[in-house]
Amino acid sequence: GCPLVRDVFELTGDFCRVPKRKCHRHYCWEKLRRAEVDLERVRVWYKLDELFEQERNVRAAMTNRAGLLALMLHQTIQHDPLTTDLRSER
Repeated sequence: GCPLVRDVFELTGDFCRVPKRKCHRHYCWEKLRRAEVDLERVRVWYKLDELFEQERNVRAAMTNRAGLLALMLHQTIQHDPLTTDLRSER
């Protein structure tokens, strides 16, 4: 039988005991339940797709973080010709 609910969305754990052909209160409940399950599956697939996209972005950021091009582009330029050592003196 149809699973009974309280406040539209809370499942009670009880089921309608009227035979399916005679129950006019829960007409086509199986189609609605299948639609709910399909919608939940779509939501899970969408979330999984988002997580794969985030993982791809993190992996791309990790590979670009320690690249040779980044080291070459982020070098220190000596603007004062009189200073030879750019390290701080201790």
